[in-house]
Amino acid sequence: MDIISHLPDDVLLKILACLRTKDVMRTMLLSKRFKSLWMYVPKLEYDDTTHFPRPRYDYRIFRQFVDRSLMSFKGQVLQSLYLRLGRGFTGGDVAIWVRSALKRGLVELKLEYSYDYNPRPQIFPTSLYTTCETLVVLQLVDIDLNVPDLVCLRSLKSLSLKYANYSDPHSLVRLLLNCPVLEDLFILKGPHTNGLIFKIVVPSLKSLSLDYLGMKELELVAPSLRYLHILDRSPGLLVSKGFNFSQVVKANFDIILSGPEKLLHSLASVEHLRLCLSASEVEYPVGICFHRLKHLEVCTCKSEWFDLFMHLLEDSPTLKVIKINQCHPAAKVRPYWNQPSSVPRFMSSNLEILEWIKYEGVQEEQELATYILKTAVCLKKASFIAKSNDDKTKLQMLQELSLSRRASSTCELLFS
Repeated sequence: MDIISHLPDDVLLKILACLRTKDVMRTMLLSKRFKSLWMYVPKLEYDDTTHFPRPRYDYRIFRQFVDRSLMSFKGQVLQSLYLRLGRGFTGGDVAIWVRSALKRGLVELKLEYSYDYNPRPQIFPTSLYTTCETLVVLQLVDIDLNVPDLVCLRSLKSLSLKYANYSDPHSLVRLLLNCPVLEDLFILKGPHTNGLIFKIVVPSLKSLSLDYLGMKELELVAPSLRYLHILDRSPGLLVSKGFNFSQVVKANFDIILSGPEKLLHSLASVEHLRLCLSASEVEYPVGICFHRLKHLEVCTCKSEWFDLFMHLLEDSPTLKVIKINQCHPAAKVRPYWNQPSSVPRFMSSNLEILEWIKYEGVQEEQELATYILKTAVCLKKASFIAKSNDDKTKLQMLQELSLSRRASSTCELLFS
């Protein structure tokens, strides 16, 4: 205890910030040094689903506990407030707690309503949309996004919406329009997002992640975007506007589109690209060049992936890393391998790493793998992770690859 007590206050506060608020308050009993130190911890965390055991749970005690610790805070700025609520709470209590934190310069707010106790999404107090002016980070979990006409979130840079309910389909539009400096947006599937039209128009946005939303239509206008992730396996997704991503550096697409040509054209400047484009027919756009692409990952779940992959190789002169992975169940129709008439430019000068996950070793895959090994003169490492768990099958695939000619004398071949 003597060693800890002699640490500087700023170090002790960082240590205490890693504990639950309930445990932080108990440290006042350790020594005189800690009697008031807990009041300056810049991170407060309240979870009424775990702070008090069920048999002895009394919401009034929990509310008093939150009130007391919030009122006792003496630091200059409250960096973070986390509320996870499940039993007995009221919207009025939430509003009072958040306002109290905002008076202390609250920077980050995470509000989560436990689904175990509240199967229906709860409303984020509408009065808070106009008072959270100091917030930089806002995370809402299992809430009903019922946004009023008047909103003021002028400092908000990061917004996360997980399992939200969009009872008013225009709420998201109103919310985003009033976040003038928003840079990061993450939206995870809600209970009723299937078939919704998502309109995201944020000029300042730099990072966007959309996961499992089941969208009917996406309108996206974000000219400053640097990172883009869309995972949506709902058929018939319509992209009505946007896809002019001249600033995007890293893109991850796992979507179903009837014609992804427009998407590919918009990503000509990307450096890191992951693609799983489920489409009945892909007409590769003529004249496109991925002149900055260094890292390419493709999914092998569709039989058309071979053709798309080879086109991407031919039009990516600076490619250094290739990753091939089967992210979804493979198509029954086997792809057709057609060796290119000329070696892609990057093979002779740039490619350094090949990683193949769920390698099956069928004829087409073996021909592609050996082709890369014998033409990539700068290849440093080629790793294969077999889909089969049978040791005999693995050994046979390893022998076939190890016997193939390699253009790079320093290439390390790994197989597992």
